[in-house]
Amino acid sequence: MKRILCLAATTLAIGLMTTATHAQSGNLKLRFKVPFPFSVENKTFSAGEYEVTKPARWSLMLRNVHTQSSAFETVRPSRHPAKVEGPKRLVFNRYGSRYFLVKVSDGSVESTYDLFKSKEEKPLADVTSGPRPNVVRVLSDGMIRPGDDGQ
Repeated sequence: MKRILCLAATTLAIGLMTTATHAQSGNLKLRFKVPFPFSVENKTFSAGEYEVTKPARWSLMLRNVHTQSSAFETVRPSRHPAKVEGPKRLVFNRYGSRYFLVKVSDGSVESTYDLFKSKEEKPLADVTSGPRPNVVRVLSDGMIRPGDDGQ
């Protein structure tokens, strides 16, 4: 009987720790200056200052600080966890003069997310139809840095 009670208490404690960890992951709040218009999924945003928050487990909210326009975006954990440590950043794929947001990171593995390609980006990203995109990183202070596919 003691063994069953101990096992039940351990299971309950692990469950509570897991819930606390997920609750803390909702604390993501990043602010960025993006110096060019860009698209996320099927919405286009103008250049400006943006805030990124995480209201749900696999969802991010992107909000323009000045106009208050916003969108909720479905995300997944980064597919390149070994390459995410570093500064807070947004990562964009650039095709000509069009930018598409593809990654959001607070600089840690736990809070680095990949966004899904939009219907507009998919044909541009088709490797058979043209060159690979230029990858651009925007740091929280608005500085633009060249990136690579893993960043």
